[in-house]
Amino acid sequence: MLISKGSFFVNIISNTFKIKYPYHRSMIMNFLKYSILFLILCNIPSYSLAYFGGTLGSLTSYASSLLLIVFFFFVKDRNKPLLPFIILGLLYFLIGAINYTHLDEGNYFVKEFIRFMIVVVCGAEVIKRTTTKDIYLILLLGGLSVLINAIIFPSANANFSATYGRYSGFYLNPNFAGQICLVGYAISFSISRQAWKLIGQFVFTLAGILTFSRTFIVVWLVISLFAIIQSKKNIRVPAIGAIVIILVLAFAESMTLNKDRFSAFQSIFGSEQVKTKIISKDTRDQTWSLYYDMALDKPFIGNGYLKLSKKYQGKPGAHNSFLMIFGEAGVIPLLVMLGIYGYLLLKSFTFFKTQPEVFYITLVIVLALMTSHQYFTVFYFVFVSMFVYFRLEELSSVQNTSLNLPNNKPPTTLPN
Repeated sequence: MLISKGSFFVNIISNTFKIKYPYHRSMIMNFLKYSILFLILCNIPSYSLAYFGGTLGSLTSYASSLLLIVFFFFVKDRNKPLLPFIILGLLYFLIGAINYTHLDEGNYFVKEFIRFMIVVVCGAEVIKRTTTKDIYLILLLGGLSVLINAIIFPSANANFSATYGRYSGFYLNPNFAGQICLVGYAISFSISRQAWKLIGQFVFTLAGILTFSRTFIVVWLVISLFAIIQSKKNIRVPAIGAIVIILVLAFAESMTLNKDRFSAFQSIFGSEQVKTKIISKDTRDQTWSLYYDMALDKPFIGNGYLKLSKKYQGKPGAHNSFLMIFGEAGVIPLLVMLGIYGYLLLKSFTFFKTQPEVFYITLVIVLALMTSHQYFTVFYFVFVSMFVYFRLEELSSVQNTSLNLPNNKPPTTLPN
């Protein structure tokens, strides 16, 4: 019934605007796809809210949901829904609602529930038709926004002071921006054109360093090490990192950089003693420990929606999506979450030799989820996770096809 209504809706629009197939339809679908990717992967609704006020923030937020719905109705040959993500959303919101006690102004809970379900149902159709190159180019814009923030508009820092000295561009939070740069860096290893690969690796590395995120530096090193193990051609990657470090140290005097983080960063590469106190200050494990007793107090139905994802009872938020889900909605959605990301991590590792970037992306997402509690509000995590899920399905299909071919000849390589 839904599909027939969707077809009726498409026919009305097609007749009204004289959309001729397939050229005009293809143009419209590409416009919708890239608009959605830009809005969600570049965090435009939150950025608009922070810098341009509630009107534009709400407009871009509603626009992202509306465009997803329009894309869903326009698209041909819909895929089966991604049940793991749909089930996760239903369990989290419905169980989390049991002990939801926050003052709900403007039906916030219902709105967030609907927005998330639109993303996992309608957004899956967008992601299914999104290539690695599409995501790479959109994230490159995000990485460039961090550089522009640091070099041209250093005082533009909506969530912190003008002299904070850690930069985030579109993403408002430097740790979040660091995660974006890591995914872009991971994808760069799949880009065939050397110029675009090197440009991306340089931009993502420099932008990531300017976030002064400890997680970025550690995970960048891990991915680089894996990349060198996977192919000796990637031995040049440390040279890119070295160039970035030299540039940051050389131009530090003319930039507004976070004194504590830069001092610790400088001590790692200088002759002075490494400032471990700054590096280990306010680590995530210390934040997580504030919520252990609270989460274990109600392990089956949780403490309620927003209890661990917002500042509550003087606590800063869990900064761990797995802990947040367990603490707010109990063990059942947590098991679903662990199942989804355990599957993605293990399955992607089986393709490490041929498609290493899928494993890198999954590793970044899993580690990012361990330092963030915005899984159900910032849809970047879900979008990239669904992309990995579809990519693994495609790779598995190609692998099965190759096993059934005469002499096990490999089929044509998947497009980027």
